[in-house]
Amino acid sequence: MNHFAPRFRLALPLLGLVAAPALLNFASAQTVVSPPAAAPGTIAVVPAGPKRVAMSVIVAAAIDTTGDADNARKALRAANAALGMTPGYSAAPAKSYQALAGASLKDADWSFPFTATDYQKIGKVSKGEKAMTISITPAADGSFSAVAEMVDTKNGALTGYGKGASNAPEGALELAVRAAVVALGETARISGIVVSKPSGYMARLSTGINSGARGGARVEYLGAEGEPIAFGTIIDIAAGEALATFAPETAVNDIYVNQRIRLVNNPSEKRALPTVSELHEKDYASFERNFGFSLALVGAVYYLTAPK
Repeated sequence: MNHFAPRFRLALPLLGLVAAPALLNFASAQTVVSPPAAAPGTIAVVPAGPKRVAMSVIVAAAIDTTGDADNARKALRAANAALGMTPGYSAAPAKSYQALAGASLKDADWSFPFTATDYQKIGKVSKGEKAMTISITPAADGSFSAVAEMVDTKNGALTGYGKGASNAPEGALELAVRAAVVALGETARISGIVVSKPSGYMARLSTGINSGARGGARVEYLGAEGEPIAFGTIIDIAAGEALATFAPETAVNDIYVNQRIRLVNNPSEKRALPTVSELHEKDYASFERNFGFSLALVGAVYYLTAPK
């Protein structure tokens, strides 16, 4: 007689305890200072989960254009701190910098100013999705200006450029760096029109991936004077068009074909909503994985419970 099967069935309810740690990890408060799409001086306090969805960025170089090494070090620290407060980005962990330093001691084949292939090598060693350089320039009156450049480590291409400046009596360097990093997250206001109204509270727009739009972008539907009369979110996007919601519902009769719209707060690549095709591919991959697991489980149960 096989005594394993009854014991196995009795143990099944205990598998739910595996999920207990997830339930005990409560959300905490996160303060986001000066979100890129908000008015200057805005501070938003939002609930944040245990994991932040952001691109890992390693600061590959900090430069002071006057040759002040101490200021360059301050800029490096300020850039990492600024990345931690900018939606869509996060500072690379210490192990990434350790790996970079270790490679440098072994005569790593890169040098500043970096080429596209240098950035690829830096990304391979550090495991950073993006690499950033921060350059600061002090002025005679104590003010600072800063330029941040973001590079994709997969292809070594420049993907972000931000400028900042500060003449604050204290902390001008750090504030200029912070402003430059925040500027990396600023997105263009993309204009388009309503192409059709496929359902009551949805609109098909002319702004697709080819125009720079991303899933999750906020939409403003404009009135005759260019003022927003309704708002929405892109929930599906293709190369040349997008599907978006609109609210409030009372604006249903004010949304019409050829109406002007604009996109604001276009999310970063990491925070963008997936397209429907990406969701279908993910669901299919999940189905394949679960189906294979189910077959394996059924086979194992049959083997363990079959009469010997």
